[in-house]
Amino acid sequence: MLKIILSGYVGNDATIKEVGNQKAINFDIAVSRDYKNNKGEKVERTEWIRAAIWKKRESETNLADYLKKGTKVLIEGEPTCSAYTSQTGEAKSSINVTVKEIELLG
Repeated sequence: MLKIILSGYVGNDATIKEVGNQKAINFDIAVSRDYKNNKGEKVERTEWIRAAIWKKRESETNLADYLKKGTKVLIEGEPTCSAYTSQTGEAKSSINVTVKEIELLG
């Protein structure tokens, strides 16, 4: 099993998508990290992570009401990567997390 723990800010209000007998709460998280480049200058880089929380009961989807843009969260889940082609024809990749645990921090 592969596990990842991330802390960041919700980048867009969560949406709910129905898939079969389950519902997925989907949202993006901005995770920032600082490092020094080869010139010794401090650089801040933001990575965008796509997150999904799978729920079976309607009452569990109320969490989406709290996942608004700018909310700070801590998530734990299983990461995957996917490749796709942008609308401009450019090859891109994304990091996706199936969330197993979430904590609202702000």
